[in-house]
Amino acid sequence: MWRQHLYKILLTVPLLSAGLLLALTLGVLKHPAEFDWLDILGEGVVLLVAILWLTLIISSRPVGRVTEWLYYGSLLLVCSFFLDLLDEFIRYPEHIRTMSWLESPPAPVGMLALTYGLVGWHREQRIINRQLQGRELFLRDHRLLDPLTQLYGVDYLYAVLARDLELHRSEQRPLSLLMLNINKFAAFNRQHGMAAGDDYLVKLAELCASQLRASDVLCRYAGDRFVALLANTNLQQAKIIAQHLQQHLVQLNSDATELTISIVVNEVTQQTASQALQHTEEKLKASKAQAAPWAVQLS
Repeated sequence: MWRQHLYKILLTVPLLSAGLLLALTLGVLKHPAEFDWLDILGEGVVLLVAILWLTLIISSRPVGRVTEWLYYGSLLLVCSFFLDLLDEFIRYPEHIRTMSWLESPPAPVGMLALTYGLVGWHREQRIINRQLQGRELFLRDHRLLDPLTQLYGVDYLYAVLARDLELHRSEQRPLSLLMLNINKFAAFNRQHGMAAGDDYLVKLAELCASQLRASDVLCRYAGDRFVALLANTNLQQAKIIAQHLQQHLVQLNSDATELTISIVVNEVTQQTASQALQHTEEKLKASKAQAAPWAVQLS
């Protein structure tokens, strides 16, 4: 996850260094006898907590709009608290207000940005929680989870697809499948090891689960393949979902540049679950044959 945010790390250190250099240029160091150690302790702890927030965001969040708000909001707080702590060690001339101007505005702006990001994070978590709640109800009778990704497995997919096919035939509800394949995944495992491959699969599963709708059923279909069952969704709507998912999945590629992903969508017209999945796989093979990185076969 760190490599996705390398530019953020490279931005943070020079920014704080520039603040320290400016403070030393404009002011002079206080004598140790002038230090207020109680204030230093309080402001130092606040700064460390803000840095911890920043570290947690970088280490646990994928690239995306919500992460940007969380990061830049936390960064502004870190800058404000850092300059505030420097006041305890450096004395500025009375007529120079530069550091005061630089110290005060970032804190409220950062709090607003961080709050907006937390609202987005809350929305993401609500979607994931709804999926988990629905899965928990099913798992009271069926233990069909993939142990690595914690997604539904292929047996669950067949059971739910068969059920939705009955509704599709009896109530004329549209039904679509979205199939996602990680290209050259076996080679990636050989080169980087199974642990790296497992880590990629978990991140991919989490990203897909957060971007699909609460009503969609996401399953691990095979080692390098995932399927989402899109109930009450026609082909045109499925294409929009696939395009939205593709935009977010490209961001994951920064951790594994040799991997590409193919996505196909298929409006189900077949009579059985196996026929529907087989037809979708045929479309996926055709998409992979085109050798288009991160391709979405919208057919």
